[in-house]
Amino acid sequence: FRVCYTKKTLFIIFFGILLFTLAGLVFILKADMFAADANFSSESNWFADVLFYKILGWVDLCFFTILGSVAYFKFSKSPWLFTVNEKGIILPEGFVEWESVARVYLYEMKGTVLLRINVKSNAAEYLKRNYSRFQKFLALVQEKNTFSYPVSGTNVDIHELYEFMRSHLKKCSKKTSV
Repeated sequence: FRVCYTKKTLFIIFFGILLFTLAGLVFILKADMFAADANFSSESNWFADVLFYKILGWVDLCFFTILGSVAYFKFSKSPWLFTVNEKGIILPEGFVEWESVARVYLYEMKGTVLLRINVKSNAAEYLKRNYSRFQKFLALVQEKNTFSYPVSGTNVDIHELYEFMRSHLKKCSKKTSV
């Protein structure tokens, strides 16, 4: 199984980023109009200041432009979330053999299904060597032995993938117990 986002999901992500970037431009270009509308309220507040809307627009524009650039380069460089095969799981962080996997389970959070992979030892051991110390530190600070990936909006049947992974995990546990 090669798990990646569907084109529809990628389109929604990039459309949302583009929409918020355009909203930043509107705040910058129409700051006078927004401030004038806020002036009609009975009390004086910072919403009536043109500078507020210009700063809000620039912050919005910078944030969503950077976010869009990072997302574009991440998905164009490697659109795959992870790959599951007979030998193990190829994650963006590194390769995990089936013998090192302790548990695989699905976890739902606010409508998004996450595939959680528990490994027997510390997750930082599976990180590629080219990760910075800070990235390895972040992996250590998070759950010590769990990798999580959103599988909603991907190109595979979630339950078929889950059953495939569970069957390989059972085969591997039978080999080690014999």
